[in-house]
Formats: sequence, structure tokens, C-alpha cells
Amino acid sequence: MEFNLYVLAACFLLLCLLAYQEVKRANKHWLIARLTATLLAVVTLALMAIPITANYESRQHNSTLILLTPGFNADSLDHLPQKRYFTDETLAPLLKGKANFIPDLAYHLAATPAIKKVSVYGYGLPDEELKKLENIPLEFHPAEKPSGIIACHWNDQLHEGETLTVQGQYHNSSPKALNLKLMGFGQTLDSAQITAKATAKFSLQHPLRQKGRALLKLVALQGKDTLNQELIPIQTIAKTSLKITILGSSPGFEYNFLKRWLYENRYQVALRNRISKAQYSIEFLNRTSFELNRLSTQLFQKEDVLLIDQQEFENLSTPEKQAVKQAVGQGLGLILLAQQPNSTEPWIKSLNLAAGKKQEKINQLSLQQTKLATLPEQVPFLIGNIADQQALVLDGASIVAVQRLYGKGNIVATTLPQSYQWSLAGHQHDYALYWTTLLEAAARAKNPTYLLQALGNAPGAGNRLNFTLATPAPTVPLINHHQQSLSSKQNMLFDNRWQFHDWSFQPGWQSLTINGQKHYFFVFGKENWQALSANQRLERHIAHAALHTPTNNSPETKILTQKIVSKWWFFIAFVFAAGFLWFENRLYNKN
Repeated sequence: MEFNLYVLAACFLLLCLLAYQEVKRANKHWLIARLTATLLAVVTLALMAIPITANYESRQHNSTLILLTPGFNADSLDHLPQKRYFTDETLAPLLKGKANFIPDLAYHLAATPAIKKVSVYGYGLPDEELKKLENIPLEFHPAEKPSGIIACHWNDQLHEGETLTVQGQYHNSSPKALNLKLMGFGQTLDSAQITAKATAKFSLQHPLRQKGRALLKLVALQGKDTLNQELIPIQTIAKTSLKITILGSSPGFEYNFLKRWLYENRYQVALRNRISKAQYSIEFLNRTSFELNRLSTQLFQKEDVLLIDQQEFENLSTPEKQAVKQAVGQGLGLILLAQQPNSTEPWIKSLNLAAGKKQEKINQLSLQQTKLATLPEQVPFLIGNIADQQALVLDGASIVAVQRLYGKGNIVATTLPQSYQWSLAGHQHDYALYWTTLLEAAARAKNPTYLLQALGNAPGAGNRLNFTLATPAPTVPLINHHQQSLSSKQNMLFDNRWQFHDWSFQPGWQSLTINGQKHYFFVFGKENWQALSANQRLERHIAHAALHTPTNNSPETKILTQKIVSKWWFFIAFVFAAGFLWFENRLYNKN
């Protein structure tokens, strides 16, 4: 206050001195204008030294809590009431005192029972804080959709030789197209182009031969500029070598191509082709030889899959048929190549084979929602739809291959007799996918193992990590992390499944010990998957706000706020006034 008085006194004396000099000046032509400019210059000089405040009136519902979250529009702050709050500490440098920090949202709501509505600006609150608003109406003002990968999923645990598939959505807000690349092992594994100003789906694939853990990258490139990159952690498990016995009614291309593919993929194969009524051609690949002329239940006890065509099965003796049925009932997997719909064998009749119209080409073959390449004329008959059969391969809406249970084993039947034509046409991926699916569907069930899954697409450091665990038995698992024991909660429906949580503050590969076995999972850093996390928050808040719509009958309060007037306005006025005095003085001296 004393400083302001000193400034006013000094400016008053300065004004008197300048006005006296103007009055004593010989040229009186511009006297009034010069006195006005002098007064304006001195007043604006004083106002630049003394802060001037202006009062503004705003209206706010006195029962509304305004929360600012990451992604809010900074330009909209001037239009919001003065009482604003935030819960994310990282916003403090950006807000610079323009909002108040709430360290505990639940405590603040409990301490302020007058709050009946919450207005959220930006991408939204974390899940833990959003749950605290379960019983409070929410008014959501979403930020613009973030640019980058807004949805992504991949199969992070694969067996050796399986195909990694990374699928998702990319929102490109740039006016230029960009390339999205899956990179790893020092090379580009697959790529896709994302058009400008669009949200596009992408699907990137790569067959994996490497074993163990690896970190791949999903990189968005625009020319030479890297827009963003995200980590894709994967774990490749060594493939279990199945023991497969093949019984063919005669040699043929189907068996020749199949045995070559099985050999290259390191399956243990025993192949027997009938040459005459009592003579066979026998081959052993990737395994030692054994007696295969006579079939018995003991022989099949060590096998995982038996593949046999319909004609050969009908040619078996009654004891051999009983041995096959008994082995399947005890867990052996059976793949049956159906060849004709009219059969007297009860097992084959139970498949409900039906004659179908022959086609020039098969254009609609699909497997696990994956379309397969076109094949020449095949499948003269189809498999009927029965309640205890699960479709594996479809031709449009018709069934080509099915899976069904028989005792402890699985029976897979297919009417596709010439799958080798995929290999001839260069469609190796379709051929491998077809036979891998049939073998996995039929294979003897292995001893159950532990299955650990981290919930959420991108568990991050510093956040709560939620896990589900499937165990071989319903006994309580012993779980340790960083030499600390973790407690688990048993699932109400499945007694061998458990839920537990943990905290990790270091990004990277982490390990859990479950009953003495080590299991790995990956924890992302805070800089990873920011666009995906922001988009998920947007979607959750939009859905939450739709279920918790606020009413507009809450009373309003007038809020009178003060704001300091910018000194730049006074500086500009001072420059104009001083400039006029200087210009007029130069003009007077010339005259």
C-alpha cells in the first residue's frame, strides 16, 4: 500500500512539472493535445507500476465438482468457474495454481456431502477413482480422440512355429498417411499403411521360430520421422512333439505331402500304407521303429494322434476296430478322413454325412474365422450339424470338419481329401493352419499346467497388477513375488482358478514363483501405450456418464472473481502518448 502511495506522489509531481513546461512553451498551437498526451503518458506509467484488478461474475452450480484430467483443453479454463480441481499430480506444472489439488477423491466427496454432480474434463479419471463416482451423476466433457494406437491385442504366449498376430486400431489425425511396422530381431516383420485423417484397423502377422522371451516394437513412421513406438512382449514356448500314427488305405499325394510337412515340423510320425490285403509300406520319421503290422490298445497308449481314412478303418479287423475305439475312449486323438457318405460302420454313420452338390471351386472355406485360399473341386459331401459336434472348418454355412468327444479322447472328422493342393499352389500358410488346427483339436490331452494371465492390455509400473491363475488342482497355490508371499482368491465357479494382485514399480520383465515354478510377465513404463490408455478412459467415461446422467435442477451460485488487468494494455497506451509528444516536438523544431 505504501508503495502505491509513493508511485502516485511521484507521478503527480512528474505530471505537474511536465504540464508547467507545456504551458510555458512558446508554440501554443498543440497545447491541448500535448497536455492530454502528457496526462495519458503519466497515468499509464503509474498503472504499469500499480496492479489493477477487474471483477468478473460467473455462475456455478454449488453442488458441482469440476475435475480436470489429462487431455483437457487449456483454452477452456477461462470459461469455467474459478473453483476447479484435479487429482493427477502431473497436471500441477501445467495448471500453475489455476486449480486445486485433491489428494484423495473419496475423502473429498465424503467431506463435502453437498456435491451432487461431478463434471470431468479431458480423457477422464483412472479406473480406481472412477469407481468412487459410482453413485454420483457424471457430466463428461471428453477431449479429442488421441492420435496413435487406440486399440491393440496380440497372442503373447505362443508355441514355436505359431504365428504372432497383432491386431488393433490406429487413429491418424495427421494430414499425411503413415506406415505401421512390426519390427523385431533386427528386421521389419510386417507392415501396414494407415491413411490420413482416418481411424483404420490393422493386422500384422509373423511366424515365430525363436524360443524364449522377446521384445518386438510396433513403430509408426511418417517418412523418416518416428511418430510413436510401442513394445510388444512375447514368450515362445518350445513345441511339444506329438506322436502321430497314420494308417492309409493306399499311398497317395495327400499322405506324401502330409508326411513331409510333419517331418519338417519335427512331429514323430509312423506311417503305414496298405499295398495289398496283408502287405504294408511302413515308414518312421523323427522316431525309432516299432511293430505296426498289428494294432492293439497297448500300441496306442504311447501315441497322441491316430490319423486314418474311412476305407482303411472299414478294412480293419473287428479286434483292431475295438482296440482303436478303446484307445480313443482312454484319451487317444483320432482324425478320420471321411471318403463317402454311405457307410455301414456305426462310428461313421454317427457323423451324419450328407451328399452335397459338387462345386467348381470352393471360395468360402474358413477356419476359426480365418478365410482360407480357394481350392479346386472337392468336398462332394458335407457333415450334418449335430449338437455334440463342434464345427472346425466351414464352407460358407456348411460344415467340412468337426470335433466331438468320445470318452476321454477327441474325434476329428474331415471331408476335405485333397488339402495338398494348397501346398501345390504355394499357400503353405493355409495348409499349415489347416493341419495344425486338426492336430491340436484331436491331440491327447496333456497333463494340466499352470496358466498365468495378466488382466488388461498394458499393465503399467506403479499401478495395481491383476492376475488370473489356472492350476492343475484346486489346492491353494503358493505364490511369491520379490520374496514376498501373495494371497489369492478362489473363483466361485471354477475351483482351480484363482485371482490375485500385486504392485510393481519397475518396468520390464518380472517373474512370479508359483509352487516352485517360475512364470514371467511384462510390466510397461508410464510412457508406453498412452494413446490406448487415453482412449480406454474416454470409452469408459462415456459409458459411465450414459448410465449416470445428471439432472439440471441444482441451484446456482454467483461467484465474483478478481483478475489482474494485463499491463501490456497500459504499455501500448504509454508508447502512443510518448510517441505523439516526440513527433510533435520534431515537427515544431522544423517549423
